Amino acid sequence: MPSPDQPRWEPSQERRELGAALRRLLDVVVRTSVAPAELSAATALVDELTARLASPPFEIDLSVAGDSFQAQMSVVGGLSHPAAPQLELVLDGESAQGVVVVGPVFQGGPGLVHGGVVALLIDHAMGCVAARPDRPSMTARLTLRYRKPTPLGVPLTVSARLDRVEGRKLHLAGTVTADGEVTVEADAIFLTLNDRNLKAVFGRTA
Repeated sequence: MPSPDQPRWEPSQERRELGAALRRLLDVVVRTSVAPAELSAATALVDELTARLASPPFEIDLSVAGDSFQAQMSVVGGLSHPAAPQLELVLDGESAQGVVVVGPVFQGGPGLVHGGVVALLIDHAMGCVAARPDRPSMTARLTLRYRKPTPLGVPLTVSARLDRVEGRKLHLAGTVTADGEVTVEADAIFLTLNDRNLKAVFGRTA
C-alpha cells in the first residue's frame, strides 16, 4: 500500500514540455557527431539533471483518463513520456486510426523503423480498440506480416479494427501504411479479463 505521504501523479503543461524536450534530445543523441569532450560535458549535464529530478516515486492508479499517468506516460502517444512515438489515435466505434512519424531513436535497419516498434504501434492501436472500461482486455496473440520495410521520418498511418467476438476472445486486425502502401499487416487475439485475471494482474476486480 502507498504511504499517505507518497506524492500523487499530477499532469501539467510543464511535464508535457519536458517530455517533448527529452524526445528532441534523444533524436539528437543518436545522430550527433560532436567531439568526445562535448559528449563528456553533455553526460555531466544529464547526470546533474537526473540528480535534480530524483524524488520519491508518485502513486500510480489505474485510470486511463486523458490526464492520468497511464495516458500521459503511455509508451505510445504519451505526451509526457520522454521517448514515446507520438501516435495520435482517433477511435470510431470498434476501430481506430492514427498517424505517427517515427524518428531515429527507433531505427532498425538504416532508414527503417525497427520491426519491434512497428509491433508496438499496432499492438497499442489494437489495445485501444479492444480494451474499454466495461471490457478490460489484454493481448493473447499478435501475428505480423512484414510486407515491405517501414521507413523512418514519414507519416505512417496505423489502423486497427475489431473483426469479431468469440466468447472472451476478441479478434482484431491492423495495418501500417506508408505513402499509401501497406508495409505491415497484423491480426491478434485479445482476451477479456475476468475478476480473477484483474485480481492477479492488477490487484483489483472490476
